Order: sequence, then C-alpha cells, then structure tokens
Amino acid sequence: MLRWTEFLELEAINPSLEARNRTELLHELAGLMSADAMVPRQELAVHLLAREQLGSTAMEGGVAVPHCRHARVPRIVTCVGIHRGGLAFGEPEDGLVRVFVGLVSPPDPAGLHLNVLSRIATLLRQSRVREALLAAPSAKALRALLVQAESALAPPWPEAALAR
Repeated sequence: MLRWTEFLELEAINPSLEARNRTELLHELAGLMSADAMVPRQELAVHLLAREQLGSTAMEGGVAVPHCRHARVPRIVTCVGIHRGGLAFGEPEDGLVRVFVGLVSPPDPAGLHLNVLSRIATLLRQSRVREALLAAPSAKALRALLVQAESALAPPWPEAALAR
C-alpha cells in the first residue's frame, strides 16, 4: 500500500523557505526535488513556472501546490516547504501562502499524478494539519506529522491500482 508521503524524502523538506517572490520560491522547490527527480534545478524551475503561468496552484488556507510533469523524471517526487512570513502567490485575493508542496512526475504515471495531487489537497484542506505544519520545528517533525495525518485521513492506495 502506497501513500503520498512515500514520495516525500526528508531531504526534500524545508521548514524555512526564504524566497521573496514566486520565481524564487519555485527555484527553492525545484532545488528540493532536483536530485531525486534527476533534473537540474533550473530546468525543473522552468517547468514549474510554465505550469504556474497557466493558473495559480494556490488553494484556500494559505497552501499552494506547484506541480508539473517532466519527460526525464523516473518517478513522482514531492517536496514540502514552509514560508514563515508568507508569500503572495497567485491572485491577490488568495492572500499569503505559507505551506508549499512541490510535485513533479513522469508524463504518464497511469493517473498517479492526479491521485497524489488529490491526496495532498485532501490532507492540506484540514486546518489542524496546516496549523501543525506551521508549528513544526524541523523537517523531521514535518514529515512525521504528514505521515501521521495521512494515515488518519486517507487509506493507502492499493499497489495494484497504481500498476494500471
């Protein structure tokens, strides 16, 4: 049984993002994912920005999920970053975003890309999860919190469903 957090390595979590604008933020997220994605940071950032220009990935509650597909990515890779001060990201009415989840996947992972996005959105719609993430003191604490929250909120995917 697989979970979103199985695509999230501890090294891909930054509890203190420093970006001052959307472009810098996407570069930070790309940097968190580039090694596992096996794509250079700059190239991955360009793909994330291109997707973001199609429409903001900001959601309610101060969350954004910048994501893209890339032909050379061997498997889904995700990252999580917390921007303590918040960052304007998307439309002005979206407010400040503090929780960022990056995702990159191969072009045809049999619907897994959308399933992971759905998992992330379901989890981060919960205000108590967002609040706990903002209070977490370290990457290790953030990951543990996400693993626990995902276990409580959503059953794992059967591996057979992922093989389609």
